[in-house]
Amino acid sequence: MRLPDRELKGARKTTILAMFLGAALVLGVFERMIPLEIAVPGVRLGLPNIVILTLLYLFLPSEVIFVVILKCILTTMLAGNPISFALSLTGSVLSFIVMSALIKTAGASGKISPVGVSVAGAVSHNIGQILAACYILGTFAVAAFLPVLLISGVITGVITGMAVKHLLCHIKALGLI
Repeated sequence: MRLPDRELKGARKTTILAMFLGAALVLGVFERMIPLEIAVPGVRLGLPNIVILTLLYLFLPSEVIFVVILKCILTTMLAGNPISFALSLTGSVLSFIVMSALIKTAGASGKISPVGVSVAGAVSHNIGQILAACYILGTFAVAAFLPVLLISGVITGVITGMAVKHLLCHIKALGLI
């Protein structure tokens, strides 16, 4: 389902990746405005993951990783701090690795849907953030938040995965892939 390399080269590919990066940034800043952290810090909808997961189905992981890293850097510059950057980067990279591996091994053949890949990505993102928080704070006490974060990760992973599945269908129907 990936875009053929012969169709996207140079400036065109860079432009498309930059547009997706812009969408991820807008969604990331928007989601930080939604007050979901009432009981547990770190609970988010994962809206930028819609963009990242869509990219993983359309482009090579070696191209998508740059969008992941730039998203973390630029979102932090717009609405974050050094600690949020460390948590975001750790969670995002772990999530990227898990989702890339799932798509490579089972997702491209249809054995696992974008919903399943998204759930795995959301859960791994939360695990990565907790590991980073434990390291930064020097205590495993923050791991107490993990059960709530894992449950919220499954719920938000299903929602974002359904959005990606829907988006990929529309991209295919428009003849973009």
